[in-house]
Amino acid sequence: MLYSIEPVKSPQEWRTYFDNIGLKEEYIEIYLQIIEELYRKKNPIIFEIEHFSKLVGVEVTVLLSMIFSKEKFYRQFKIPKKKGGERTITVPSPSLMLVQKWIYNYILINKKIHYSAHGFNFNRSIITNAKMHVGNKAFLKIDLKDFFPSIPIGWIVNYFKQQGYPPKISFYLASLCTLKDSLPQGAPTSPILSNIIFYNLDKVLYKFSKKNALTYTRYADDLVFSGKYISLKFRNFVIFLIRKYGFQINSKKTSLKVNAGQNIITGILVKDTIFVPKKYKRKLRQEMFYIKKFGLLSHIATTNIRDPNYVYSLMGRLNFVLTVEPENEEFIEYQNYIKRILKKAD
Repeated sequence: MLYSIEPVKSPQEWRTYFDNIGLKEEYIEIYLQIIEELYRKKNPIIFEIEHFSKLVGVEVTVLLSMIFSKEKFYRQFKIPKKKGGERTITVPSPSLMLVQKWIYNYILINKKIHYSAHGFNFNRSIITNAKMHVGNKAFLKIDLKDFFPSIPIGWIVNYFKQQGYPPKISFYLASLCTLKDSLPQGAPTSPILSNIIFYNLDKVLYKFSKKNALTYTRYADDLVFSGKYISLKFRNFVIFLIRKYGFQINSKKTSLKVNAGQNIITGILVKDTIFVPKKYKRKLRQEMFYIKKFGLLSHIATTNIRDPNYVYSLMGRLNFVLTVEPENEEFIEYQNYIKRILKKAD
């Protein structure tokens, strides 16, 4: 066996291992060049598909099928978007999910992501994203079109090459993370890869914003710039930069507001502080009114609610309000009321 099943070993340990199995010196030097680069970048060592098979615990024939016949390992379904239309979600099979999670945990998890990125980022959220824009008067919101599908497999292959992997292994890793030659919605590797790939553009947009005394954040495909004033010249150049990097703009969801004093950013109302929009709270308030007046079961029957997890969904929405507005006494009372219902059900 040419390889070790340990994902990370030092170059010296690999040298000893190769000597022990009697590998020729000329091959050792070739392998050590790869190992040193991968080790320097804190990546697991992978030489060939058989080696990768041992690391992830999946047969080589199955891995090759995942790489070259990947459609067999996904199922697709559609979910409605909040503002109309549908979003296609592609869920990998358990075996492919296992491989993707290995790639996520061993290769991607600690890679550099720009601090302007608040989506799919540890200790960041829609709340931290919105808070960055508190107190500003002008807002430029740009929505990217088909964000995951717009990131092609070639970009992913190049990324793995930059990490030190040989061309063939880079292609295998990229192929295992893509569907129809782009990032799929639903794969555990897609969010972090999108942030990694977007790092350079995040950096450019952050510096350009700072130069213009503006704040920049990104939550997945939603880009927000804010400050005292934003010119049309700034907006146009930002759009130019985004297109230059290979991304497309969703013009229907792109807007510039000057002297607005408030705006809704990732579902949160931003003014001199952050709030949950009135419409969102009004709907919750109405639901709680009927639940308290007629009882939970009667409310579910009357409104024809079919979601078996409705109560937990309701609690999640109440929790969201209180995460944004932790001192909202009205919604604290609602939260406690639903907690009592859940406690009785246990």
